[in-house]
Amino acid sequence: MDEITNRLRELRERNGLSGAALAERVGVTRQAIHAMENGAYAPNTTVALKLARVLGVSVEELFQLAEDAEPQRERVELLGEQACVGAPLTLCQVGSRMVAAPWSPDVFTLPVADASVAGAAEAGYVDAMVWRAAPQPEERLLLAGCDPAASLLADHLRRASGLELLAVPSSSKAALRSLADGLVHMAGTHLAGGAAAAPKGCRAFTFAEWEEGLVVAAGNPKKLRGFSDLARPRLRIVNREPGAGSRALLDAGLAEAGVPQAKVAGYDRIASGHLAAAWAVKRGEADCCVAPRVAAQVFGLGFLPLQSERYNLVIPEAWIARPALQAVLDALQRASFRRQLRSLEGYDVSATGAEVGVPA
Repeated sequence: MDEITNRLRELRERNGLSGAALAERVGVTRQAIHAMENGAYAPNTTVALKLARVLGVSVEELFQLAEDAEPQRERVELLGEQACVGAPLTLCQVGSRMVAAPWSPDVFTLPVADASVAGAAEAGYVDAMVWRAAPQPEERLLLAGCDPAASLLADHLRRASGLELLAVPSSSKAALRSLADGLVHMAGTHLAGGAAAAPKGCRAFTFAEWEEGLVVAAGNPKKLRGFSDLARPRLRIVNREPGAGSRALLDAGLAEAGVPQAKVAGYDRIASGHLAAAWAVKRGEADCCVAPRVAAQVFGLGFLPLQSERYNLVIPEAWIARPALQAVLDALQRASFRRQLRSLEGYDVSATGAEVGVPA
């Protein structure tokens, strides 16, 4: 049977109608409208004609065979500061807002996207050419953060509950800012302060504790021992963007060692993410970076531990009780997830799932 797509929700909302109001005007139940919007029910000819008349469009504009559906140009909120025209976008409903997450250029494969940028970003919005509708609210969750192990959580969520978790690379401060702005469902952070660093009205839960340190070439050929060595001639580092927890650790370490940032070659070279920074070391483009031990592990690099940090997931209090977010918290408690997370070097899962500030 041919799959039918529809623009029912989009056009209903554009006309300022609730599901119940549209149902009353067409003569069907609110549940029927919901089922049609979800693609679970195709209306008969009479209902389709009534819907089109109420919404001021033709039946062909309202319902189409999936293979014939034309991309629609829509204005959506952009997660991040910029995205070039043509860049792939993944769409996600966050509360009442449609958010577009751009593809990260540090990822080595193209994503399965829902849309692409059709016009320049302006005041936090971007014009998108949408060829596939976003999943229903809370079928896809947005997590902004920097822990590479978020992919393990995404896999467990998908297998356990059918939920899709989209992890968007972001520094800790940028992730918290996106959460405060209502653009993501969760933020991951390893900034000092734990729950105190979270926006008001949010709660923090431990994802894991990890080791953070200097990632160096295999065998540590430069014989690095600590931050004081980073001012050596002909030694290059790669840094993280302002607001990243790793950059904060680097700055604190340099200050304690009495090393001016201006004396460190590569201080202004930025890598967007722990794996991207470690990859620069692997390629010989830098001699070291600050990152978790797992970033060294995946590329076969050396690691000099500096400190243990707690990586937290921050969730708005108002969303905690929602089934999708409860599924996330449930996944953190699963023994199978903890075993897989513990298999990564430098991860301590003894507090995984515990609320920060509350005894485990």
